[in-house]
Amino acid sequence: MAAGKSRMSGKNTIQVGETADVVIIGGGVIGLSVARALALRGIRNVMVIERASLGSEASAAAAGMLAPQAEADRVDDFFSLACKSRDLYPSFAEALREETGTDIELDTTGTLYLAFTEHDEAEIERRYDWQRRAGLPVQRLSAEDVHLLEPCISPNARAALRFPLDIQVENRRLVSALAESSEKHGVVIITGTTVASIRIARGRIEGLETSRGFVSTPNVVVAGGAWTSFLKASDKALPDLCIEPVRGQMICFEAHSCVGYHVL
Repeated sequence: MAAGKSRMSGKNTIQVGETADVVIIGGGVIGLSVARALALRGIRNVMVIERASLGSEASAAAAGMLAPQAEADRVDDFFSLACKSRDLYPSFAEALREETGTDIELDTTGTLYLAFTEHDEAEIERRYDWQRRAGLPVQRLSAEDVHLLEPCISPNARAALRFPLDIQVENRRLVSALAESSEKHGVVIITGTTVASIRIARGRIEGLETSRGFVSTPNVVVAGGAWTSFLKASDKALPDLCIEPVRGQMICFEAHSCVGYHVL
């Protein structure tokens, strides 16, 4: 990471009288993306406060899938937002490469959604129908089509959907690129620091109480993920936030040859 204005855990602490125009709670992909975007828009004094190290929670544990069509069950506002965000990634990845020299390994070959049983086939038929009605790009593949496209797929695959716009990124490299870009644009990054509460008086934000002292700011962006539930407000003006982590499982295999060209 670049040096400059960043304050990293173990090297610096929040100073007495610390101020910022905007403070972002959480140093994962979302928090760092917001910080970079604000800095690019001319906000001079942006600070990110992360409880551990940058990207050490969900952003590091994720599989890097940008696949709303493969994961959604219907069209709604969130789904539409996710698709628009996914479609911005090629230009986003190129901008980060130009700013930092980091390739975030954006894979744009598309995603295959496989069926191995009759139940799976019924599921992909339902998914195909509502996505076609919504005008979304999706292809229905026979077993023969699947194995021509991906010869290494199990012979038990009976059918598949191909989502050509659902893509994948190397999320750990993304965190690194975002952190470097944010620092180059003057964002102050403080790690190893917990935000205990937001100080609010007369309906206005005054700042944040942290494990390293008080930070004065009129604007706060909460991007703390599952840790957001621990955040309090001094005057109880904020609603109770109940955000729970969702446990997932991933297995990483070492492949000695290419085992697939699509996200599966």
